[in-house]
Amino acid sequence: MIILVMDNVFEILSPKGLNALIFSDPYAKLCCTATLVRHCCLHMQKQDHIQTSDPVKRVIYIDLDTTFSAFVKGGLILRELIFVPMAENKNIFTIQTMEDIHKNLLMYMPVMGSFESMLSHVISSMSESALVIVDSLNSFFNLYYDKIKIETGYGLSGVNHLLSAFLMLLVRFGWDSHVPILVTSMLRYKKNVNWFRIPASNRLLSRKSIVTLFVEMLNESDLSLRITDHPSRPKETLVFNDYGIRL
Repeated sequence: MIILVMDNVFEILSPKGLNALIFSDPYAKLCCTATLVRHCCLHMQKQDHIQTSDPVKRVIYIDLDTTFSAFVKGGLILRELIFVPMAENKNIFTIQTMEDIHKNLLMYMPVMGSFESMLSHVISSMSESALVIVDSLNSFFNLYYDKIKIETGYGLSGVNHLLSAFLMLLVRFGWDSHVPILVTSMLRYKKNVNWFRIPASNRLLSRKSIVTLFVEMLNESDLSLRITDHPSRPKETLVFNDYGIRL
């Protein structure tokens, strides 16, 4: 077990393939992504104060279950930054920007029928990005529920194929721009009173990801990040002290 600071996560993520963050505790995932975004944005702010000809880059956050966005709007995370709403073609998708001066975080909250247009925007701005996070991949299927028959599962394979194509597009353009693509996925979900495994998205990630991480809370404030697959690092558990969200 190695104790680190969250900056070291940047060394774990690879721009040469898909990075998967698996979780069973949504709070642990939220603490991990919030801290990762915070450190990345603050790092870019510091870099911007240094004389350089390189353009200021942003973190792109695709929030499929809106939890991260809700905490941002409530001022519970990213307190160093100021929330500024920004409208752009509201009929297609909603965009919100977290900014101090340099607009270091761009959040997307796609709705049904909007993912393709959003993806086009993300790809076109890939070269201006430092990191792309697709949060809660399980919720992707909610955007295409009209194509799936719940009783029989008919249409699910088509949506899985579509999801795979979208992710590989992100990875392809991320590779070209040297931008890591991080996807989060829940190991299981609760329906009524029972827990069920979610096989579709996790099977996809197990086939496509070159980096696989599992995050959980050791207590109220300490994160555990287990590396289960990596092209150049051993399987190990990293601990990040005091990264819980203080309400």
